[in-house]
Amino acid sequence: MSAFSPTARHEYYAELGNSLPPPVLDQPEYRERRHITAVETFEALRPGDAYEASLAMKIVLCGARAVEGLRLAGVHRDDFAKMTRCCAQAASMMRAESAAKRALEREQKVRLATEAVANTPQAHPATASAPPPQAEPQAPPPVQATAAAPPPAAVPPPAAPPLLAVTQSAPPPAQAGSTPSPSPEAIAKAEAFADEDIVAAAQIRHDRGVTPQNKAYFRHLALPTDPAMIDALVRGTSAVLNLLDEVGGETLHDAA
Repeated sequence: MSAFSPTARHEYYAELGNSLPPPVLDQPEYRERRHITAVETFEALRPGDAYEASLAMKIVLCGARAVEGLRLAGVHRDDFAKMTRCCAQAASMMRAESAAKRALEREQKVRLATEAVANTPQAHPATASAPPPQAEPQAPPPVQATAAAPPPAAVPPPAAPPLLAVTQSAPPPAQAGSTPSPSPEAIAKAEAFADEDIVAAAQIRHDRGVTPQNKAYFRHLALPTDPAMIDALVRGTSAVLNLLDEVGGETLHDAA
C-alpha cells in the first residue's frame, strides 16, 4: 500500500515546476510542456512514499540540469573556459543523478520486500491428528455342550526342532557429512527476526552468518546469537526467508 499522499504529490509537482531550468524560448506554452515532461518522468520512477518521491525529484532535476549544462557548453563553444565549466557542471549533475537513482532503487527494493514479508501468511505447525478408534474385540460365540467323547489315546508329542539363534540386523549407519535441515522452531525465530529488520537478516544470509563486519555495520541492533537461528537465517527455505535473497546484501570490508 502506497504511503505517498496526494498532498505530498502535488507539492513535489510544484517543486519541479519551480526548479526546472527555463526553456530557450521562455514562453508559457514551452514552460508548460517542460513541466508536463518532468512530471511524467517523475511518475515513471514510481515513488511509493514521500522519501522515495524526494529522490525521484532529485533524479529529474539533476537530469534536467545536466542537459542544460550541455546546451550551454554548445552555446559557448568559442569560449574554452566557459565551455569547460559547463561540461564539468553537466558531468557533476549526471553523477548526482546516478547516485540518487541507486538510492531510489535500494529504497524501493527494501520497501517491496518488507511489504511482501508483511503480506506473507505465517505457517503454523499442523496439529497431530488423533488415531482412529480401534474396533472393540468381540466375544467368541458360545460353544454348545456336546456329549462327552472318550479321551483319545495318549500320543507322544513330536520332538521339538532345535532352536535357531535369531540375529537382529543393525540399522544402516547414517551418511557421513550430511547436515540436518533447520528445525521448525529455528525457522520461526529466523522469520521473526526478518520481520523486525529485513535488511540485517538479508546481510546475515549474504555473509553466511554473523561476522565481525556485519556486527560493526549493525552496531545499533542486537544480532542473533543462537547458532540454530543463525543457521536457519542462512539455510532456511521458507516463504519469508526466501525473500532475503531478493533483498540481498552488501560486501562489507572495514565496517568498523
